[in-house]
Amino acid sequence: MGSGPNYVLDKGYIATGSTAYALGEAVVQATTNFSGDSVARATSAAADVLGVCQETIDANKVATGKAVIDIRLLGITRMIAGAAVAMGDRVTNDASARAVPVARAAAGAQPARVFGRALNAATAAGQHIDVLLTPGATY
Repeated sequence: MGSGPNYVLDKGYIATGSTAYALGEAVVQATTNFSGDSVARATSAAADVLGVCQETIDANKVATGKAVIDIRLLGITRMIAGAAVAMGDRVTNDASARAVPVARAAAGAQPARVFGRALNAATAAGQHIDVLLTPGATY
């Protein structure tokens, strides 16, 4: 694994919902308010991922509606793999807000939404990988 910080752009957002957030989980912009200052865990597969959690916050803090969480928007981030991931794979999120590889779309098919590229490999779910974030990318 890499050493030292790999940040480019982090931002604090209000964590919404009723479950804990874990370091390395994907998040989306929350639709509960329209100020753009809150996030939710990315629990819909292949979501429009905003960024990745850089800290863990327990459910009790999230329930207050005042918990601010550090989200990496650009740069290299550490993520939890949701399946085996090869170095160089483009990744999206699964229903557990973890990184999973994406297969290239067939010719003429709508490209798949991806949010990053794996910089190292994971042999199983639950392992941590480094991901270069590529906001708005498709594959």
